[in-house]
Amino acid sequence: MKLLLVCIDGVRVDLALPGHVAADPAFAAPDHPSDEKFSVGGPDRTLQPAEAQGYGALAPTLARLATGDERSAGRVIPMWMTPPTDSGPGWASILTGSTHEECNVWWNEFVGHDLARRPDLLSRAFHANPMARTLVAATWDAFVKAPGPIFQQRLDQQRTGQHQVFYPDHRHGIAAADAEVAQWANWKLLHEGPDASVVYFEGVDAAGHAHGADSEEYRAAIRQADELTRHLVKAVSERHEQLGEDWLIAVTTDHGHKPEGGHGEDEVEVRRSFLITHRVGGALPEPVRDAGTLRAEQVMWLLLDAVGVRHGSWEDAAIGVQRGVESLGPTRNLAFEW
Repeated sequence: MKLLLVCIDGVRVDLALPGHVAADPAFAAPDHPSDEKFSVGGPDRTLQPAEAQGYGALAPTLARLATGDERSAGRVIPMWMTPPTDSGPGWASILTGSTHEECNVWWNEFVGHDLARRPDLLSRAFHANPMARTLVAATWDAFVKAPGPIFQQRLDQQRTGQHQVFYPDHRHGIAAADAEVAQWANWKLLHEGPDASVVYFEGVDAAGHAHGADSEEYRAAIRQADELTRHLVKAVSERHEQLGEDWLIAVTTDHGHKPEGGHGEDEVEVRRSFLITHRVGGALPEPVRDAGTLRAEQVMWLLLDAVGVRHGSWEDAAIGVQRGVESLGPTRNLAFEW
């Protein structure tokens, strides 16, 4: 089974999929508390799904993926992010199967990260099967370049084309960069069909920061990301139709946005996330079909299990492990601010 994971930064799921949020009580409140360092210390603020209904169908592609049809199965699984709800720690947890303490990513600067010992989803697919072809295309440099990168570069496989990496030109803005990512990834998916692929779009997050979640610009960005996702889904669906390939499509986000814009703390609207899983032309694999509410660090393991990638035993060895130092994360001590 081949895997396509679409990462859309900064999506409010109660705006993108209001019906699913209203229908599932697991979307109502986080399944685990946040560290008091990242708490806003006040009541939760979130748009109610009924209010979100008034915005119309912002994400028809995501809704179809989540619902499925008579030929393909799909579902949306509630997921709760662990603060700090910034993109660096969020995506690092999702894509390496690590808690913040395990990968030591707490901010977008990736200071002191331990990603070398936390292989990403694509690297694990390759090491499980050295014949596997992988692809990552991302608008944010932290996915494929410094800071980070979250995805190990695997230069030997890049030289042979077995691992392909794409980072767009940003001179014309985030929206144009997202479109460039989608165009490149769409061609590769349709014509080459890599075994495991990750595609990342940044436009929704950029609109949230600039205009807030309670804005037409933010809703337009969700519509645009949904349309870019549709092209990727169409590419792999054509490969299923013409070549009989078995594809699992997944879509997720790393955090939401406050009505006025921004994220990073523990409000419900920024902690609430989702994992859509959709199997083209068949029933969902048992792991994703039966999964309950998720945390960010469980996503990678669930997807790998669903496509048949088994975790090796190398992490059980003592080599390369630092002992006796507890990872507690940042203190937010203002004495260290410059």
